[in-house]
Amino acid sequence: MTHAARVLRKGVRRVLWWQTGVAIPVGVVSVFLGPHQGGLARFLAALAGASIAMLGTFVLAYTIGRTDDKASPAQAQLWLYGGAVARFFLAIILLGLGLGVFRLSPLPFLIAFALGQMAYLAPGISSEL
Repeated sequence: MTHAARVLRKGVRRVLWWQTGVAIPVGVVSVFLGPHQGGLARFLAALAGASIAMLGTFVLAYTIGRTDDKASPAQAQLWLYGGAVARFFLAIILLGLGLGVFRLSPLPFLIAFALGQMAYLAPGISSEL
């Protein structure tokens, strides 16, 4: 494994920890700030929103793993662009399913998803490259 791949995987691991750390407090706050009924549903909606962000991070980790020194630079670039497109469509489809089909509580669902995406900014991916 190259040094760049090790650094990127370490960064992805940090992002996953931040996303997990964001999901639970958003769920707990949504339980206590909403009406007494449906607290568990709001908590689960927050977990579902953060799970979508975490699934995108897993896809990113997979594409980083595929672009390691096994492929040519052109193939690595295709894997990374394909992974970005897959993450984009995966997020849109799962957000649509959560809001439209499963009718999850929108506020904790979207807040947890947005904060899960912001978790990429919190630790960042180290600039050791």
